[in-house]
Amino acid sequence: MDDNTVEWLNLPRELWLDIISKKLNAFDVLRLRGVCTLWRSILPPPFPSPSHTLRIRDGKFLLLTETKMYRLQPVLPTRSPIKGWIIKVEKSKSGKFRHLNVLTNTQISHTFPSNVLDFMNLRVRELFQAYTLNFSSDGGDFITFKPLDEVYKVVLYSVEGLGQMVFTLRKDGKLRVSKIGCTNLIIVEDENKIYHDIILYMGKVYVVDKSGIVFCINCSSFKLVQYSPCLNNDGRRKYLVESHESLFVVEMYFRRTAVNTSKLVIDINVLVVDEESSRWLRVTDLGDVLFVLGLFVSA
Repeated sequence: MDDNTVEWLNLPRELWLDIISKKLNAFDVLRLRGVCTLWRSILPPPFPSPSHTLRIRDGKFLLLTETKMYRLQPVLPTRSPIKGWIIKVEKSKSGKFRHLNVLTNTQISHTFPSNVLDFMNLRVRELFQAYTLNFSSDGGDFITFKPLDEVYKVVLYSVEGLGQMVFTLRKDGKLRVSKIGCTNLIIVEDENKIYHDIILYMGKVYVVDKSGIVFCINCSSFKLVQYSPCLNNDGRRKYLVESHESLFVVEMYFRRTAVNTSKLVIDINVLVVDEESSRWLRVTDLGDVLFVLGLFVSA
């Protein structure tokens, strides 16, 4: 036997219990259960991702499903120039996975020779999670699973005394709030405002409107509490990003280099609020931090 081989069955029982007591993601659980029969007997399979039904229309279910982004890296050194992969997956109520394009959120079809993927030789790290709203007529599987085209971003948030609330930002800039299990919409103060982004930051829900004002939503009264001054840049698209416990606004502006051309120039500004002076500060260098701005999530 190879000297580097680990005798899993001979590990002390207290070490097993310590491993199992950790907060493991679904891929960690699958990898540990793949070690041996004994480990499968003491470690239950991962819980299915929550899929909440918001309402039913003509036999169709409006479902809130969880989507996660993972980074995969080889455990052992390799000569390949590829250092790893970023994947995005969505899980149905029955436990089926759907591989999504990281940028477009569309499904990626595979022709694997086997229905089983081996993660034993991969290091899997969960980067972040997001939520999407989908129509389904089969109760939550991917047979008739269609994303809502008008939805830009969804935030799931638990409000004390009210239960789980779904904050939906539509592509037309309108904000809609509903409660899991109810069909009635909750009106947020000034429902005619146009918002560009929404985020869950430090345990609270924040939105930024088209003028660059960031608001915190009081989830007891559903009133808007102003968090930042105005940026006065209505023509720029604004994104909210959390990094190192700070809330950033990324402004993005597209313009053509000439009238009859398809070439675009992208102007990008990164700003953060100085909470002491309540002024915007322009960030000129992110260091080794990378912001990802995408559909349904920014990070």
